[in-house]
Amino acid sequence: MSFILAITQYKFTILFYSLIFLIIYLNRKKFDVHGKFIYLYRTKIGINLMNLVAKKAGRLVKFLGYVGVVIGFIGMIFTFILILFLTYKLLLNEPGAGGASPVIPGLPIAGTGLVFPLITGWIVLFIIIVVHEFSHGIVASAYKVKIKNSGMAFFGPILGAFVEPDEKSLAKQKDWIQHSVFAAGAFSNFLTVIVVLLIASIILNPFINILTDSTGVIVYSQPGLPAEKAGIANNTVITGIYGGKVDTIKDFRNAMRDIGPNRNIRLKSDDKIYSVTTIESPDDPSQGYLGVLIIEERSELRYDNVVNQALLNILKWFRQLFGWLAFLSLNIGLINLLPIFITDGARMLKVFFERIIPNKDKSTSVWLLINWISVFSLLILVFLPFFRWLNTILVSILI
Repeated sequence: MSFILAITQYKFTILFYSLIFLIIYLNRKKFDVHGKFIYLYRTKIGINLMNLVAKKAGRLVKFLGYVGVVIGFIGMIFTFILILFLTYKLLLNEPGAGGASPVIPGLPIAGTGLVFPLITGWIVLFIIIVVHEFSHGIVASAYKVKIKNSGMAFFGPILGAFVEPDEKSLAKQKDWIQHSVFAAGAFSNFLTVIVVLLIASIILNPFINILTDSTGVIVYSQPGLPAEKAGIANNTVITGIYGGKVDTIKDFRNAMRDIGPNRNIRLKSDDKIYSVTTIESPDDPSQGYLGVLIIEERSELRYDNVVNQALLNILKWFRQLFGWLAFLSLNIGLINLLPIFITDGARMLKVFFERIIPNKDKSTSVWLLINWISVFSLLILVFLPFFRWLNTILVSILI
């Protein structure tokens, strides 16, 4: 029954990806196939634009490239340590320790209850991919490294893109230039986060606040945590906590600030009261934790008419788009800096080790060790929660 329900719930997503597979299969002779599931379609699209931007803004591009190298190495170290820390917490099965999950448009994000919207998701990924790959090409062109090809890539159902510089020419450049080219993609993702947050805070949110009043916060319950156990479903609107009124996200956080773990509290929605026992927060053991993700505030129009409703829907859609864009740009940028063989971070680290370790075999060995540590840590974060969940299901069936 659950299988049929899943098919019904995600029928448009299934249809969408079926069409993609069909299009790729029918045009398979136009793709270069690598490893049987990676399809590359090479073009010259965008190369002239990259060269033009590099020519017109060469000094700025090079300056941002230098900044990107510094940010890139800081991001690499941060991401590597964070992945190890999260893996350690997951192995010890500490409260609140979660895994990692691929984010695919139209499908739920494991462990959150959130579904990455299909159409909005593909628009977000397209923007991120174009910004990321064009940045590589622009920085390479600024240093007179020829861009051979651009194109699309398909990794199973996941869309990607690539810019293909002349690798032989790039390898002959100074280390700092190579680092600039490699770091450009992730750095542009971080800049994207800053830009979209500024637009949201300066334009979108003020306009929404002018049109509406907030009357509660919309939450998603994380699987296996107190809110879900108390019966709080996804998209529930919380309007009160412990007797206090909750209209905004700030109200929600202020109400939870003085509530510690192991406290039984009441959460009020429009038509129901939930009794929830808090646990320790994974960030601060002295704080109570419900296990909910706050999605947004519920907004009600001050002056309800067709024009205002249409404007509000447009503004909310852009706010959702920008929210996903900021979230994924940050995470994709950080993951791209993690040394896992094919990432830009791995390429930066390889050039770095070859410079500081004269013996090529030793530098390669150190580089491989760090890459394998990253890979195994990611595999643990992705698959260990699944195996634990599967074990729980099997035990419940056997008992």
